[in-house]
Amino acid sequence: MQEFEAAKAAILAVRPNARVIGNRVDAYPITVTVTCGGVDVWRGRQQGLFRKNGRPAMKEIEEAMRRLG
Repeated sequence: MQEFEAAKAAILAVRPNARVIGNRVDAYPITVTVTCGGVDVWRGRQQGLFRKNGRPAMKEIEEAMRRLG
């Protein structure tokens, strides 16, 4: 669940009024996908959102959200 909260925080940092909904899928490999209006904005490995790994994906998600305009 920490990965969802990290991804949500990255989205809300760029779009504070966004409605963020988790959609858990039990499938391997474990990936996280951020969509907006049915369009994939960012997709990456779950490990990129782990606290112990420094959460590098948060910056990538924020940049992807900014590119939406």
